Amino acid sequence: MQIRTQTVGIGAGGHAKVLLDILLEQGQYSVIGLLDFDPGMWGNSLFGGSILGGDAELDTLIADKNITAFFLGVGAVKSLKHRRKLYEDAISKGLVPINIIHPSAQISSRALLGSGVSVMAGAIINASSRIGENVIINTGAIVEHDCLIGSHVHIATGARLAGNVEVGDESMIGAGSVIRQGIKIGNRAVIGAGAVVVKNVTDDCLVVGNPARVLIGK
Repeated sequence: MQIRTQTVGIGAGGHAKVLLDILLEQGQYSVIGLLDFDPGMWGNSLFGGSILGGDAELDTLIADKNITAFFLGVGAVKSLKHRRKLYEDAISKGLVPINIIHPSAQISSRALLGSGVSVMAGAIINASSRIGENVIINTGAIVEHDCLIGSHVHIATGARLAGNVEVGDESMIGAGSVIRQGIKIGNRAVIGAGAVVVKNVTDDCLVVGNPARVLIGK
């Protein structure tokens, strides 16, 4: 009999729904339940998984349910700071972040993935790309060869990164955006949905449009 890793989901919204769907189909983990900051969700369930309470319940679950692993069901649109904090807090309690990869995703055997990475349906990660910790590669996104993606990054639905693109920590690459080959994007940058980026983007910038222009930052 296979012993499945006892796992908890942190977050119970739409992003958690997609991740839990993948986990349930694969059957490799035993999801004890989910936690969410919204008290209105406590006591409800998501695909049969109980929403057990807020983040404060994590210590109790570790002690009482022998939980050893976690996944982050908290998405992000602008700032990735909250995701980073939740991730680091869970690790500080001794939990191991799991990678969740949809079976239809195409990942080169010569790409490197960090821990706590989520790769959704139809996503592509090509050869010699390196993906940091706690990264979301969302549905249908493409990360081409030799890209370097920092930690706590969200590559949103349908985004296209050409070869040799670098993305700094905590950056958000918006849905449907296109990043030209060789572009460097700084830390905590936000690339707006549908933007076409043809110039480097510095730390803490928001860029939008085609071609992308700076809306916030320098």
